[in-house]
Amino acid sequence: MAMPIPPMKTLRTFTVVAQTLSFSKAAKLLNLTQSAISKQILHLEELMGCSLFERVGGKVELTEAGRRYLPSVVEALENLQYATSTVMQTSETKSRIEVSVPPSLASMWLVPRLKAFRNAYPNIELAVRASVTSDSQNLYQSDIAIHCLPLSTHEEEAELLIRERLMLVASPELVANTQSIDDLLPLNAISHITRPQIWNQFWHELDIAPCGPTYGTGFEHFYMALEAVKHHEGMALIPQFLIREALKRGDVSNPLSLSFNSLYGYFLFSHGYKRRLGPVKQVIDWLKQELLPTVGECKSA
Repeated sequence: MAMPIPPMKTLRTFTVVAQTLSFSKAAKLLNLTQSAISKQILHLEELMGCSLFERVGGKVELTEAGRRYLPSVVEALENLQYATSTVMQTSETKSRIEVSVPPSLASMWLVPRLKAFRNAYPNIELAVRASVTSDSQNLYQSDIAIHCLPLSTHEEEAELLIRERLMLVASPELVANTQSIDDLLPLNAISHITRPQIWNQFWHELDIAPCGPTYGTGFEHFYMALEAVKHHEGMALIPQFLIREALKRGDVSNPLSLSFNSLYGYFLFSHGYKRRLGPVKQVIDWLKQELLPTVGECKSA
């Protein structure tokens, strides 16, 4: 008689509870009630004939049996997803790859390159998702995800693509007569509301302490700050690789060639089984090649 195999949804629930060590967090991630999560785990433990979790007060810990079981379950689920994806993609004319990137990277960097990508890879269809959060549950929300995170990030599969170098930019008309830092200090410093510390870091890099700098309207995303710059709202700090084309066109100016390395970088996330898929690997290789800094940027970094 064959051994009974737990349902897929139950095994998936087991891995999420094991990763979060919380029934409530697992319920939120899986869009289920906490009661439904508890029932699935209970049924799995009854089928296994042993406890997989220890429940002490409000805490949940894996038992020895649970720790032994988890790696095999994760590997089995990944292998099944890999096999399914392989068959699905080889049966289609085009491979559809979902890429999740920050909104500014999507609008300022990726969209202008889509035509060139289609010409280079006509059999790959990109689906672009804007990711506005780097919460752990979203790190792998697509086939490929890029997140801007502190360089101290220690996620096991995080791969640093490019270190963030912030460049000072303003409209050419606003800084046409700039001769020194003193000429820039009266300008509005457009703030980044999710990264409020970057102006202080900038002043520190210049070794100056501006007396009561004027901060303009704050914006959540770099592409919003760029539009504010174009409308003469002040000066902004924007990643060098995002602003490269606007500088070439003359839409903005980099007064006094000022820039500095921030403590952030752009990290790539993609599950191991997905990286083994040919189309996913091609997209990752293309992203890396396109994100390579130019010679000038290498010298300034």
